[in-house]
Amino acid sequence: MPNPNTPLEHTDAKLLDVIFSYAFRPFFLLVGAYALLMLLAWAFYLSGVIVWPDGLPPRVRHGHEMIFGFAGGAMAGFLLTAVATWTNRPPVSGTPLMAMCAVWGLARLGGFLPGQAGWLIWGLASLMFWGGLLALMGREVLAAKNERNYKALVLLSAFLATEAVFFINAGGNVELQDKCLRTGLFLVLAMIVLVGGRIIPAFTQNWLRQNRPDIPVKLPVFDRIDMGTIALTALFGVGFVLWPKHTLTGLLGLLAALAQAYRLVRWQGWLAGREPLLWVLHLGYGWISVGFLLLGAAILGKPSLWESGIHALTYGAVGTMILGVAARVALGHTGRPLQSFPLMTLAFCLITLGTLCRIIAQPGISPWMTLSVALWMGAYGLFLTQYVPILLAPRLKS
Repeated sequence: MPNPNTPLEHTDAKLLDVIFSYAFRPFFLLVGAYALLMLLAWAFYLSGVIVWPDGLPPRVRHGHEMIFGFAGGAMAGFLLTAVATWTNRPPVSGTPLMAMCAVWGLARLGGFLPGQAGWLIWGLASLMFWGGLLALMGREVLAAKNERNYKALVLLSAFLATEAVFFINAGGNVELQDKCLRTGLFLVLAMIVLVGGRIIPAFTQNWLRQNRPDIPVKLPVFDRIDMGTIALTALFGVGFVLWPKHTLTGLLGLLAALAQAYRLVRWQGWLAGREPLLWVLHLGYGWISVGFLLLGAAILGKPSLWESGIHALTYGAVGTMILGVAARVALGHTGRPLQSFPLMTLAFCLITLGTLCRIIAQPGISPWMTLSVALWMGAYGLFLTQYVPILLAPRLKS
């Protein structure tokens, strides 16, 4: 297993220069810490220990922060790091990156402040974050004429528009609030489906080539099956946002679940089961199919499965993919071997068990709910324990 205490190359770089040299460093630190604080606050609220600010139902505030705050910060860390590779341009770093982290943090603070002042800080900072992310990504992608990644700009524009609707028009309108949250969730899933469909089979193929030359398998690249799966998922997403109780939406959910499961099977993740950094990505993606299946069943007559389906997608797919991608990206961009640490393998197991507990749990405080919160915090606590020294340290010698 890799040793995080391997001697570093000699450098006079100051700590801030290191932290803000690449977006994955500050954002993965912030997101890891927020994963703990947000779930702890939610558990305290459910237990009656704290009262959240008035103005929005607590579940809406919690849902917004998990989708647009937690997942949004992770997306910023990944995209602003990956775009340098995609475009062969210098990484987004220094002052622009500091500003992005500052507005993200200000938005998170505003979400916990009471009254109109809190709402104003929360809304303005959130819009500045998504607007800034779109501007920085657009600058890099358009300057390089990187047409393949124009779709990322479309998704980021949709995030910005959804946030604008949420903060400008959603106050007091519960139906519109929920519609914005459902939209945000599917935009995050769209990013996972698009980016995951690119990196998961590629990472798996590379690992097999290097570690299992005895298995001469060639994993499929993007083809008509992938296009059909994405089309079904998009149709289900539209129905989920606009007509979440319609029978056709439920049927589309079941079809999208089957299509996503078939897509995942084609990547043959079991062949790379010896490497946790790979199987966690396959497992995280697999929760999308489970979530779609549960939501489809909920719409078609089993409404008690609705919450389970939502959390298979949020806790399961989003939470697991963020944990797995952050662990891998941080190793690759700091010059470390792409092998899981024992603590991170344990973290991957904890978040998997936590997803199962959250799917079983009913709303409110229960043993399953309490255990799911504890397992989530254990997983992200282990991530911080293992990766804070890595994210704060200069890159290792080549």
